[in-house]
Amino acid sequence: MNTKLFPRLHLWLILPFLLTLAGFHQYWMGFTSMPFHWHLHGISATAWYLILIAQPWIYHHRSIHLHRKVGMVGLVLAGFVTASGLNMVKGNLQATEASPLFDVRYSLSSLDCLFIGFFMLSVILAVMNARNTASHARWMISTVFWVLSPATVRLSYVPLLMVFQPESFSDLPFVWSDVFVGNQVLIILVLLFLIFRDFQKEKKIYASYVLVTVVQVLAIPILLFFKDSPWLRELMNSVFL
Repeated sequence: MNTKLFPRLHLWLILPFLLTLAGFHQYWMGFTSMPFHWHLHGISATAWYLILIAQPWIYHHRSIHLHRKVGMVGLVLAGFVTASGLNMVKGNLQATEASPLFDVRYSLSSLDCLFIGFFMLSVILAVMNARNTASHARWMISTVFWVLSPATVRLSYVPLLMVFQPESFSDLPFVWSDVFVGNQVLIILVLLFLIFRDFQKEKKIYASYVLVTVVQVLAIPILLFFKDSPWLRELMNSVFL
């Protein structure tokens, strides 16, 4: 194995972790008053993220056996993140009109399901490629982008609310879809940079980055054109409500 592959990856992974914490700051600020199913998702996702950050450091500075043992714990946590994330979708569908997500709650929830499913698939493919360090690492890195969008979209509202100081979300000069599309474009640009960097250095394009990029691109028309279509409402209600 190439022990010099991604020697500072754990440091880079701290950045999306902090963005995620900031995006869900309301959960942590009101921790004691939050419902139990929120804790299942919030705590399991945070624990999984901490393991994701620790694993590259363990790989470089401790034994591969410890790396594998911690990886098994991470796999179990990923299962909790997936199951609790799907449970959170039900809460999104029951959002009130006061929520900025109300008009797109069904299309947004369908995207959540898509991201959650691909998150778990990426974790599984990372495990299946455990002996191929380059591929394994990139599948694990790609998991960050499946969980990043919900946090960064929420985080985007912090400066908007500070600048415009509206009485309600509906008074903002931007609708929710505008914020979402801008967020997606930034994520897609980062992914394209990673793909370009790999091709420049290794003359290779990794499927992990391509998969997450394609789905992130498709997320934009899904939100804009599906909206809360009657057939989508019926489908999501039949599954979750």
